[in-house]
Amino acid sequence: MSFVLPAPRLPGDAALEIFVFPGNPTATRPLEESNKFSDSHRLEYLGRVFTTAAYTDVMFRQWPESTGEQLETIVANSLDRFMERHATAYQWGQRVHGYPPNFNRQSLAEACRLFCTYAGAVFVEHGFAELRTWIAHLVEVA
Repeated sequence: MSFVLPAPRLPGDAALEIFVFPGNPTATRPLEESNKFSDSHRLEYLGRVFTTAAYTDVMFRQWPESTGEQLETIVANSLDRFMERHATAYQWGQRVHGYPPNFNRQSLAEACRLFCTYAGAVFVEHGFAELRTWIAHLVEVA
């Protein structure tokens, strides 16, 4: 992937949650009322749910005649690699602080965690429409 589409912009509070490894004690603190990004696990969960919804919608529009089973298979077989490809292109793993020694920054699971956490922050800051637009553009350039 030579061209990297810019990711939606996020405030500094979001970046602090996204790019601190969740094993770090500060990453599991409770949600702060003044900081909607203060729980990285919440961001990751929201990102996984809404990225799956947005990606499924994009795949449905690409293959509108597909059955539910076919659509489910398309998403199941491609979503994690899609997230890995783009998390790698954005070089997010290089920005994370607090990785334990010998942690595999290049693993599929870590790429998906980073993508989902970023996507969750996009959802919280900009809403589903912005997240879906970003996912659609990433599918187009892939």
